[in-house]
Amino acid sequence: MYQSHFNFKNPPFRSIARLSGDFLVPYHQDVFNLLKEKTQQAGIIGLFCDDAPLLGHFSDALKTRHSNVLVINAFPKLSASSLLYKLNPVTKESKNRLQAVDAILRQWHEGKAKTRVLVISHAEAMKESCREVLGTLLTRAQELNFRLSVVLTGTADQEILLKQPELREYTHTRHVLRPLTCREFLGYVQAQCEEHGCENSPLTPARVRKMHTLTKGNISKLNELAHLSMLAAWTERASQVSPRHLRLAAGEILPAKKHGKRLATVGLFASVLFAACGWYLTPSISGHLPIQLPVPVSWKQPTRKTEAPVVPVIDNEMVNQPDAMHQLYLMWGYDASAEDALCQNAAKVNLMCKQGNASPETLAQEGYPWVSELKTSGHLNYAVVARVGDTSIDLLMNNRTWQVSRSWFNRHATGNFTQLHRLTPEGKDAIGAASDSKDMAWLDQQLSLALNQPETHARIWTAEMMKRTREFQQKMHLHVDGIPGEETLMQLMRVTNSTPSVLIQATRTTPDAKMQEKKA
Repeated sequence: MYQSHFNFKNPPFRSIARLSGDFLVPYHQDVFNLLKEKTQQAGIIGLFCDDAPLLGHFSDALKTRHSNVLVINAFPKLSASSLLYKLNPVTKESKNRLQAVDAILRQWHEGKAKTRVLVISHAEAMKESCREVLGTLLTRAQELNFRLSVVLTGTADQEILLKQPELREYTHTRHVLRPLTCREFLGYVQAQCEEHGCENSPLTPARVRKMHTLTKGNISKLNELAHLSMLAAWTERASQVSPRHLRLAAGEILPAKKHGKRLATVGLFASVLFAACGWYLTPSISGHLPIQLPVPVSWKQPTRKTEAPVVPVIDNEMVNQPDAMHQLYLMWGYDASAEDALCQNAAKVNLMCKQGNASPETLAQEGYPWVSELKTSGHLNYAVVARVGDTSIDLLMNNRTWQVSRSWFNRHATGNFTQLHRLTPEGKDAIGAASDSKDMAWLDQQLSLALNQPETHARIWTAEMMKRTREFQQKMHLHVDGIPGEETLMQLMRVTNSTPSVLIQATRTTPDAKMQEKKA
């Protein structure tokens, strides 16, 4: 990618620390040194910040420096039983929690450890019962002369957690990480370039100052901006990042200002990238995209105009199947050419292409956009279905949105369709007992999000995984068999907002309304 173009020896802006482990920003290094010092004391240390990746860097640095560090993620909810299980999987919470706590401390002591640092991220997700167990653990550790240090990390507004009665008496240190100053931003960018062998930074001081304004001192967003803006500059073979490159990158990362609703099929930056890079994906990148593009959000219906509707001549529109497939790929974030936007190319970007014949009701229920074959004025047309209402349907044709009545669509649709859906991280359309650990971990995470339950952290097929699959299938009114097949995975990804989706809603359009072009 841009690494050799800008003369970087190693990929920059991936980590906020040097290869030696020291932080690139002196302020962060000072905080980390304080954190290391305070973890030599028993009790609770609080470290809070609205930059979750930054807190993750501190946790990783602690874990790298000390072998006795145990990191637990409390998201989405961490109960007493979950905490006890994570600390010692063979110890179940009994009626007497003290026995379970003693078993954990005994296990640590038998391992010849005299100290332990426990890091709990997303501490705001801890339930009250979890905080009570944590207090008991600290008390018993003190009684048994075992030095236990607990580091709680979370968002800045969660500093109040340390004032809860279960934790207050054990807390001895708390720190809220501040945003970086503009001068620190400038020093950090220069340090990144020096650390990774680039003599002339592609990010000028003016660009860095603008990045500081855009990110408000958030170093993780700075890393993203730096990466994407340099990627944009590389596509044009520019020697430095220009204001336009930075605007493109900012449009992908930072929330856009609201200037009224409009049709947005794909980000501008994605278009620039693929226009420069081409659709062809070489074996050297194993079918992955140049960057991890964000999945477009679900379709948003534009605000209805108050003026009298116009009736364009939709029958005069001519859209062949490759052009419609191009539009469908755009909804998934991929700007493939009409020649390459084919079913057989879907696997290159970890998608599956499905074709067949089905009613619009069946396809709408699946919740995915699809290419529909239409017969208008004696010829075949193709359109992407983006919204399904009670009485109207929104179609994408020639980069415009058309609204047609359900009756019109039913008269002209042949039922033939083409649909895209995402595969698992390992490129599978189903998961079973023979699936590898990566897909199992992904399934565990997705089910936890969909059901609002803590992860099991299982890496093999378990009875609990089957139970959760059945629970999800029942919730979504799917065939309940406990097997995460294609249909189950499609709905799982849709529920967790990892795919584009058709907006299904009731409308007030009259049943006999004629088609109308909607101005994007």
